[in-house]
Amino acid sequence: MEAKFVNGELDSLDVIRQYGVIIDYAKNKALPESTKQFRESMKTRSLAYWK
Repeated sequence: MEAKFVNGELDSLDVIRQYGVIIDYAKNKALPESTKQFRESMKTRSLAYWK
């Protein structure tokens, strides 16, 4: 996913929406802890919608 982002195959919104990954745009690297927190937040917010 990082390589596709760097190569321009994915844009910043694709990375977030499709993969749920948070990127450090200065280094073009995924941020594992931020990604984990974002995914947990999305699970919590999405769960309320699907109930």
